[in-house]
Amino acid sequence: MAHTASAPRGVVVRPVLLIIIALTGILGFSLGQNWPPAASTTTEAAIPSEDWHGNVRRSTWSD
Repeated sequence: MAHTASAPRGVVVRPVLLIIIALTGILGFSLGQNWPPAASTTTEAAIPSEDWHGNVRRSTWSD
């Protein structure tokens, strides 16, 4: 038996695996953005109105 120094193998990066992970993330994100909201018992009147920037209006005065 020959005695040789063993060296650890380097990390092998597989581009196909990285592409699959990226596509899965993109697909999951797009499905999450387009998924219909869960059916809830709240009515439209219970949801506070928001302005153009998404801020909840605290006043009921007309603009």
